Amino acid sequence: CVNNASGFNISVISMSLGGARYSSYCDNNQSGDGVFRRPIDDAVVNNISVVAAAGNSGSTTGISDPACVKNATAVGSTTKTDGFSPYNRNNITDLLAPGNGITSVNYQGGGFTSKDGTSMAAPHVSGAIALLAQFKKLTTGLNISPNDAFLALNTTGVNITDTGGSGIKFARINVYKALLYLDTAGPNITYVAPTL
Repeated sequence: CVNNASGFNISVISMSLGGARYSSYCDNNQSGDGVFRRPIDDAVVNNISVVAAAGNSGSTTGISDPACVKNATAVGSTTKTDGFSPYNRNNITDLLAPGNGITSVNYQGGGFTSKDGTSMAAPHVSGAIALLAQFKKLTTGLNISPNDAFLALNTTGVNITDTGGSGIKFARINVYKALLYLDTAGPNITYVAPTL
């Protein structure tokens, strides 16, 4: 994706993978699933947002690798009415999006099916970032940074408190408000370089 970003206009990578579970950032993990840190850092440094599903094991204290990589945007799941889903989240979960009862392509038998989980929520965030990137490019001629995209979605998101165990407040994305935020914030948004 990094090598082909300009040719294919790649602004976001969406990952629905789930490895080991971590209660804090896993960037320094050198075994097994720790292989994701470098590619994620490379993508973010090259202005590509990396969105990762937090995992579905039901933990209120840990999220899965690669969502636990610091430069990834870790996504938890809500119901369509902003109820909390019984999936992974903790204090390094970045955003929420609807993930329960989502109709999608049935990769096993063709047609469509309804699925639940953070893997259904993460593509909503990825799509939102793609929309923000297109809006920014059309209105300013500039690319949106991963930090700016996250800031717009997090600042304008609907606040939801996890009543299912962690008690942490999260932002459920609101794409329309994020677009309005970018439109009014314009040059006032400041870029913060990712940590490597």
